[in-house]
Amino acid sequence: MWRLLKWLVLLVLVVAGVGAGSYAGARATAGKLVGNDPPLSERTITFAFDGIPELPGRPRAWVITYARTRLPGVRSVTIYVSPGGKLLAVKPRDLDARLDAYEKALEP
Repeated sequence: MWRLLKWLVLLVLVVAGVGAGSYAGARATAGKLVGNDPPLSERTITFAFDGIPELPGRPRAWVITYARTRLPGVRSVTIYVSPGGKLLAVKPRDLDARLDAYEKALEP
């Protein structure tokens, strides 16, 4: 019985480590995209176990949503990242261009 409990605890620790690594990879990918001091706030991060219906093949992914932005014409931003840390999609699609334009507008 003790051996079974030990293996169960080890399994839980391994699964938790893999999940934490996946979460950290998703945050790092989103951070690379939006930069150090993004004009985005109210971030929520969830994992879509049922998949993302808007994406082809309904992949499971981390969904990072910023509810408020200071970008003109953008109400919210959603970033989809695979469990392996690969960027799947971004809403709005031209987020890079909007972030660049916002940063250029701040320059003197």
